[in-house]
Parts: sequence; C-alpha cells; structure tokens
Amino acid sequence: MPPTVKKRTCKFTEDLQKEFPFLQKCLTPSEVRCNKCNGTFSVAHGGKYDIQRHLTSEKHKKSLTAASSSSSLTTYFRHEKYGDKEAELAKAEGLWAFHTVCHSHSFRSMDCTSKLIQKVFDKKFSCGKTKCEAIATNVIEPYSADVLKTELNDVPFICIYTDASNHKDIKIFPTLVRYFHPTTGINVKILDLVNLPGETAEMIYVSLMETLEKHNLKDKVIGFCADNANTNFGGVERSGQCNVFRKLQEGLGRQIVGVGCAAHIAHNAIQTAADLLPVDVEHIVTKIYSYFYIYTVRVENLKEFCEEAEMQYKKMLGYSKTRWLALSSSVERILQMYAPLKSYFLSQEKCPAALHNFFSNECSELWLKFVHVQASIFTDSVKMMEGDKTSITEVSHFLVDLKNKYSNRLEHEYIPLTIRNELTNLVESGNINRDYFMGHIRNFYKNCIQYLEKYMHQYDEFKTSTWIQLKQSLKWNDVQLTYQQLLVQIPSLATTLIEDNLFDEVNYVSNYVNSDILKGWEENKYSTEKRWLEVFENFKKTGIPIKNCLLIVQYLLCLPGTNAPTERVFSLMNALWTSEKSSLKVETLRALLVLKFNMGSCEEFYDILNKNPELVKKCHSSDKYDFKNK
Repeated sequence: MPPTVKKRTCKFTEDLQKEFPFLQKCLTPSEVRCNKCNGTFSVAHGGKYDIQRHLTSEKHKKSLTAASSSSSLTTYFRHEKYGDKEAELAKAEGLWAFHTVCHSHSFRSMDCTSKLIQKVFDKKFSCGKTKCEAIATNVIEPYSADVLKTELNDVPFICIYTDASNHKDIKIFPTLVRYFHPTTGINVKILDLVNLPGETAEMIYVSLMETLEKHNLKDKVIGFCADNANTNFGGVERSGQCNVFRKLQEGLGRQIVGVGCAAHIAHNAIQTAADLLPVDVEHIVTKIYSYFYIYTVRVENLKEFCEEAEMQYKKMLGYSKTRWLALSSSVERILQMYAPLKSYFLSQEKCPAALHNFFSNECSELWLKFVHVQASIFTDSVKMMEGDKTSITEVSHFLVDLKNKYSNRLEHEYIPLTIRNELTNLVESGNINRDYFMGHIRNFYKNCIQYLEKYMHQYDEFKTSTWIQLKQSLKWNDVQLTYQQLLVQIPSLATTLIEDNLFDEVNYVSNYVNSDILKGWEENKYSTEKRWLEVFENFKKTGIPIKNCLLIVQYLLCLPGTNAPTERVFSLMNALWTSEKSSLKVETLRALLVLKFNMGSCEEFYDILNKNPELVKKCHSSDKYDFKNK
C-alpha cells in the first residue's frame, strides 16, 4: 500500500492580507479574525477558499447588514469649522486640562470648573471630566513623549533609574532617564512606568530592556542608578550574577557605571552608628509621638506642664522609617520641650516603662543632644546630594567631605561646647563616667567612617573628574585622565573622540574660564550645569566647535549620585493615587506622572501651546477620544 502524502497546511499570507485588509492573523499562522463580524476561523485547509466561504456565511452577512443600518457615534458630534476662535477655545481647554493634572486635581472636578468658566468667562468653554482626561492622556502626554524622543536623539549618553513602590497589591516600577543637552542642561524625565508581579532581578532586568528597546536607547546607556539593595547590585562588593546591574551589563554587552544611592549610604551610616549608643533614640521618639498622636486629653495635660515651665507648647513630630534623618527635627522638638515632657511623664501613674526609664536617667538629654548634632551634619550633606541635577562627581566630593569631618572628630575626640559643658556637670555630679561617654562617642565616629568607606569605593574612579565642576580653570592632565577612563569603558569612542582636538578645545575653554568668570560664578552661586551651559552658549556664538569637550561633559553630567528623582516620582504618585482616585488605571497614572514630572509649569505649557498650533488643533479634534483610537 503506497504511503499517504501529508497534506500541506495553508497559511494566512501577506498577499491574502493585502487582498482582505479587514482580516487579522491570530495566535497561529492559519487562524484569522474578521474585523467586520468579529468571527474567528481557520484557513489551514483551503486558504483563500476558506476566506470566500466565510464571506458567504450567514453570520458575516448579518453583521454587514447590521453595520449598514447603524451610524457611527461620531456622526452625532457637532461639526464646526476650525478657525481662530476655535483655536483660542481649544488652547484654553488644553491649558486647563494641563492645570488640572499639574495640581493633582481630579478630572471630575472639571465638570464643576467648566461650568464656572462658562458662566464667568466664555459660554462656549467645555472641558468636563471626559474631555479633560482625553486631552491630558491622548494629546499632551504623546506630545511630551515626542519631545523627549527628539531630545534623546540628540544626546550620545543616558543613565537610567528605577525603583519599586507598592500601591495596595500593585507593584509600580518607573524608569527614569537622565541626560545632558548643551542648550537645556541636565534633564531627568520619566521614560516609562509599568506594574510587575514581583521585584526579582530577572523581572526588573527584562522590564528595563523592553523599555530601552522600545525607545531605541540600548546603545546610549552608560549608567544604572538605583538604591543599594542586593537585588540591584548584589551587595557591597557587587558580586554574583543574579542582580539587575550584572544582568544589564550582560544584556547590553558592555560595561556600564553602577550608581548606588549616596543619600541612602549617608542615612544608613548614621543609623547604624546611633544603634550602638546606650539610648535607643528612634524608639524613644516613636513612643513619645504615638503617646500624644490622637489623644487630646494627654495633649491638654502636657500644655499645663508647659505653662508651669513658662514654655510654649509645640506639637510632637513624627517621622518616616524609610528616612531616618527625619528624626533630626523630631529630636529637636523633644529637646525644645524636654523639661515639661520630663515632668509630665514622671508624674504619670501608668507611664510606659521605656519612657519612665528614659526620663529618669539624668544622662538622656545629653545623648539626645549628641544625636541631634550628628543628624544635623548628615542632613545638611544629604540635602546637597539629593538635588535632581547633582552629578556623581559632586556626590563623591560630598561623601569624602563627610568622611573627613568624622575622621577629624575622631582624631581630636571632638564634641560640641554645649555637650562638653553638660558632660562636665554630669561627671561632677556622679551621673556618668567620662571615659564611658567618650568611648561611645569614639565608637560612633568609627562606625560612621567605616560604613562610608565600605560603600564609597563605587565613586573612586570619579575622584579625578572634579574638574567638571569648573571651580577653577581647566588643566589638560585632569581632563586627559577622564578621557582615558571613558575610552576604557566605551572603546568604540576612539574613532569619535579625537584626543588632539580635545586638547585644543580644553585650552579654548581654559582661556575663557578666567579668574573674572570664576569670581562671577562664585558670587552668583552658579551650579555646575549652569557654568557649562554658559560655556557652550559662548562658543556657539563665536562659532568655535568644542564637540569633543561636549562629549566628555555629557558623559560625566548624565551620571547622577542618588536615586532621589525616583523617590520624587513616588511622592507625586501618592499625591495622585489617593483613596478618592482608587480606580485610576496604571496607564492613566503613567500619563499623569509624565505630565507632572516632564512638562514644567502651567505658564511654560501656555507658551508651548502658543508656539505649537498643531498641538492646539489636536486638543480641538475628536480624535483624542479613546474610542476613535481603537
């Protein structure tokens, strides 16, 4: 018996797609979906014959009959000509939609606002909930994305940030991008925002790579910034393979700079040092705050003790556990009211044991004062680090300066005058042993230094790049070191970054940045970014190209020192995603955050509308509604 010949399966080819454009390929090459009747069928057996048989089926014919007797919803729209009056109205509606998002108002509030504007200003103004949301999410957000895409096309290097935040059962991961542009300076923008089912290194890596591929940015990534969690960097030594940083390097096929959050390093340094002190300051602050938090009777009783002590009552301050340095203000408040607080708690019959023991100890105030002074030092450093436009070289300098402060304190066993005086009184009264106290102080200083040194190695390669701050005239030897480091990280730049030309350009810049220029910058407190923007603007006017110098500046200034911008995104997210807006979709949230984070002020957006008639026209068009885009 002859063997049976296996019949070849037909597929939905490109030729069939062109002939029948209303058909779409589904899960398999042979399965097809009809957009006219929403039916699904297979072309595996007959190919084109199967399609023709479907077109003559009763289901398909009935769908065509129903469609021919129905009208599109847009048929009932009011059609008006688009002239100057309509453009001005669309401009106002676009501006109010942006204003609503910018100030975290709900879209529903525009139902009321729109009616008020109609009564007071313009009867034709109409921008209620649906239109406001459509303009914000389907007009302004895509415009913002196009602007970002254009700017990213003009820059050679970017650094990406990410972190996770939970909203109930939803885990949100924003991806931010930082770059330096010679006319707009340092920019930090939201590139994407997604929700993931978990936060493993593999999940985060895959999400980041998908975002980079979608925006065609894989070749421009030179840095990854996140907090110092093991998932991101694999610990202090950055060892192991299963972390986001290592996976990104493998996926991109080259070395990139891993930037841990310097602000977290500073936070953790003082927190771990304070844990070694004989008084648990964090626990005491929490106990005092929670004791008065919602208890009016207790607060009123405390006010009476304040009056007896001739001291003004001040409300106790709470703090965030994720931001330990916020304790500084809480400790300061307790110190301001220490006398009435001590009298109050020691007079209570059922005083919490921890608070009774604390206020019974004559040395407690001394330890509070010491922690407050140290927290203030760290807080000042962190405030300088956390700026959106602070670069990795500046943060490296701040950390070195902070470590040196504590090295000097340890060397000289320094404590402030007020603490020295109080220590002397307590020693004379026999309440504390000086050696015991100073032993804890030395241990505190040592722990701060050791913790900072443990994490500071990630900034070592940028210690030689402080010239980028333009605190003094440029020196070729300093720039040359950065040039060599850059070629090691990105060998392909050897054909683009010409050393001979770079040498000449550095001398041009050095001649421009004279003592008078430096003095003016210092007097006006110009940032690093602003100094370089002035340099590039000057050479653009004079027509002298310094593209090699620009390339190195773009490399250094696109690298941040902290993950603070991501934390600011989460703060904006919490302001938007309130209990009143619990039904907000992640896609809508993404659009709103992009507008708030990427677009600037309402005044700036008004100028954008005035300069962009096409954007105004899109605000007027009915194409902005979702059902038109589906």
